[in-house]
Amino acid sequence: MLSIRGLDAFYGRAQALFGVDIEVAAGEAVALMGRNGAGKSTTLKCVMGLIAPAAGAIQFEGGDIAGREPFRIARLGLGYVPEDRRIFTGLTIEENLELARRPPVPGRPEWTPERLFDLFPNLAELRGRRGAHISGGEQQMLTLARTLMGNPSMLLLDEPSEGLAPRILEQIAETVGRVKSEGLTLLLSEQNLGFAGAIADRVAILETGHLRWTGAMADFLADTDAQHRFLAA
Repeated sequence: MLSIRGLDAFYGRAQALFGVDIEVAAGEAVALMGRNGAGKSTTLKCVMGLIAPAAGAIQFEGGDIAGREPFRIARLGLGYVPEDRRIFTGLTIEENLELARRPPVPGRPEWTPERLFDLFPNLAELRGRRGAHISGGEQQMLTLARTLMGNPSMLLLDEPSEGLAPRILEQIAETVGRVKSEGLTLLLSEQNLGFAGAIADRVAILETGHLRWTGAMADFLADTDAQHRFLAA
């Protein structure tokens, strides 16, 4: 579904990605892992059109999307869940969801507010509350729910576990797993191995902008040397 080939990216004169290659098959969940500054978020932003690649090819469902505007990429079926959430804090939970509503697309799961309130019971209880007055974990749930209102076929999740309490983290992991079971394809940037390991089929490890390791998540979970080499502080 998603193919990234030879991806280079820069911030000014500083190169952030060096020839990154990643493939994500339809219905698969791939975790993009590595330490802070490894290039995980940069990779997702390049896919979503928020950063223009300096070189390389990005294809989504067979079409070239490298360098296209983010709104055009979103219309193709890519949903982006940003690390900083970016909910509309002055709007209620229901209003945030309605703002993101798009018509259903044949072949994709159709998400409605009621389906999402079933998926996120915490949000259902607070549906009339403004975004500024809900917790960080509830904001993360709302960000994911709002993205799903666009009826995407693939989700890009940037550090979904960042700053969450263990109880909320468990709820988010379970919810993302349910979303995957609906047939959505996932590419998530993540540092929390427990969270990623509960969701992802495969893992791709970045280190200072280079792809260093790729393979089955089960193999990475069994390889403590690789975990220490690429993830330890």
